[in-house]
Amino acid sequence: MNEINKTKDAFEQALFSLLETKNYHDITINEICAVAKKTKMTFYHYYKDKDHLLDQASIHLINNEYEAEYYKIVSRITDLEEIEYESVYATYEWVARHYNQIQNLIYKGETFPLEVFKNALLGNYSRYMTELIYSLGYDIPSDFFSIFCFEGLYGSALYYAQQLKNSKNKRKVKEEIKKVCRLLAKAVMSVVKEYQAINQQTEIETEGDESVSEE
Repeated sequence: MNEINKTKDAFEQALFSLLETKNYHDITINEICAVAKKTKMTFYHYYKDKDHLLDQASIHLINNEYEAEYYKIVSRITDLEEIEYESVYATYEWVARHYNQIQNLIYKGETFPLEVFKNALLGNYSRYMTELIYSLGYDIPSDFFSIFCFEGLYGSALYYAQQLKNSKNKRKVKEEIKKVCRLLAKAVMSVVKEYQAINQQTEIETEGDESVSEE
């Protein structure tokens, strides 16, 4: 890692470290610089403001952590349904690990900080879904499919994180979510295959209509 990336990483790590215990609205640039052990001049050399840092930090945090986990999964598993199961479960666990930080992005109805983080997470998930879909050889609109899957996954992952945090029997909560992940993996694979079957049938019908027209 070069010096520029090291400096940016220090600011990003400082922000997420502070978010563990403090609301985003209350975190100051002075605090970020103090934790990062960098000057404000250096901060403003790389970032326009705190929101700009959050945007970049969210993208890098999610890409670095989640993609590292994903490539660990695909390096040891070849079955696509199993990859989907492991990936979905990894998402639940990732959200649980960062639950406090996510909650601290919310402030009196203000949604912008959370939306920045959520959009970075969606971007990462969309790339993953596109890879999965095209690796199956299917031609479907992965953007629509990604958003459909992501919204449900994100909401339920937050609920899981909350339950895990408050439950006295964390093992039971984890076992329950593993069952859910197994069902979700089967559902995703079924939807992808069904969509492809519908697409192929539509193409056959279209070709048939064109043949009739030519006659």
